[in-house]
Amino acid sequence: MKLIQTLPYVALATAFVLPDAETLKELALETSDEVHALWDGISDSAGELFGSLKNQAVSVEQEFQSAIEDALDEEIYDGLDLIDWPGHGHHGDHGHHGDHGHHGDHGHHGDHGHHGHHGHHGHHGHHDTSNYTIYQLIEKSKHTTNFTKLVNEYDDIVELLNSTKANYTLFVPVDSAFANLPDHGDKKPSKEFIEAVVRYHIGLDTYTGRRIWTTQTIPTALDEKLLGGQPQRLRTEGGLFGIKVNFYSKVIAANFEAKNGVIHAVNHILVPPPFVGRELSLFPNVFSTLLLAYEKTDFVKFIHGLKTDGTTVFAPSNRAWTRLGPRANAFLFNTEKGLGYLKALLKYQIVANATLYSDAFYDAHAEKEEPFQAEEERHFDLTTLLHDLPIRVDIKRWGGWVRFWVNGFTPVVVRDGVARNGVVQVVAKVPLPPHKHHDGEAEDDYAEVEVDDLIERLAPYVEQGEEEEDNSRDWSDL
Repeated sequence: MKLIQTLPYVALATAFVLPDAETLKELALETSDEVHALWDGISDSAGELFGSLKNQAVSVEQEFQSAIEDALDEEIYDGLDLIDWPGHGHHGDHGHHGDHGHHGDHGHHGDHGHHGHHGHHGHHGHHDTSNYTIYQLIEKSKHTTNFTKLVNEYDDIVELLNSTKANYTLFVPVDSAFANLPDHGDKKPSKEFIEAVVRYHIGLDTYTGRRIWTTQTIPTALDEKLLGGQPQRLRTEGGLFGIKVNFYSKVIAANFEAKNGVIHAVNHILVPPPFVGRELSLFPNVFSTLLLAYEKTDFVKFIHGLKTDGTTVFAPSNRAWTRLGPRANAFLFNTEKGLGYLKALLKYQIVANATLYSDAFYDAHAEKEEPFQAEEERHFDLTTLLHDLPIRVDIKRWGGWVRFWVNGFTPVVVRDGVARNGVVQVVAKVPLPPHKHHDGEAEDDYAEVEVDDLIERLAPYVEQGEEEEDNSRDWSDL
């Protein structure tokens, strides 16, 4: 069947981090030029990847432009009966409007007996789908037939979506999401892969559009062994142009209430994300300096020798490395002695056995996930791979806004790049261990770093044998 045969290629096309410009504007604490530079790098890389996929109908740039055009319309699907749930008469809230601001909620989470008011946008008459389960609703709709066929391959998933023992949120791809899948003949993915794809569309608990606006990530029914058996998560964001899931999939119709949860329709298939390393390698225009650092220090070999249950990577962009200054970069990348310090820096950017999202924390040493409250300030001292040296993290959340800082001064500019084995948090500066004798001393946000300063910070942690004397040049000449 074409639907099943082509899903691995969807994974290649969609399983990577693809922030849109609005995401970067809202999250970045850098200048607007830096935001656009990061977006340009990401869109160019992704555009090349999409271009290499034969029969892929829409490039990333076109997708982004289309999203802008859609947002300018009064309704995304003006006059189109997108979903024909039982009850008719009401077709949910269009994804452009969600249920934020003027929109009411179809019921607060956890209480399906209470129905909020319906705002004037998206209210098309009385409806009642709450007597049906999630499975019954998608099975009866002529617009979700492809996804329902996948669900029907797995009795346990059918049972899950029919069960009223717990509440779920289904991000269901409409049939048009499958329309442009390329045909690759007899190459069939495994049943395990297809099951993972289907489960990744199912959020645990009820997440109405309103709740998503104050949520950064959602746990799914896909348990990930490489996260210590914890649920793999979806990244969500509400913005000017509606709700996006994992950066690339847009909610186009929201808040179809079922008796065991809620359904949102999305325009792209959600594929479980790749490994952290693969994710970074997809964007050389953003992470080429970091990837070069991995190569020069043989860091991949070091990482592959570690067994971890979840990982947090504070990944500096190319711009972040540039901020170190030419002298520091020349020392780190172009001298034998500097390579030892470079490897130490890379170790300091990675936290093993702890996966920190902006609204949840998976600790391999704890029994269960540690969720955050909607409005809360949290502080973490996370143990890095650099001699167990802690890295300090502060997260402030209010409403749908998040501010995420590393070591008090370094902002996370793109949050929650979900990965199979962890999460990527993109930082505006290269995180540096604090001075041993300068605790609490303020740092210039974007000042260049002197070589002597790097050596003072990192020398106690450079492995024996990694620091080799290079007397051919004096550091003052760099």
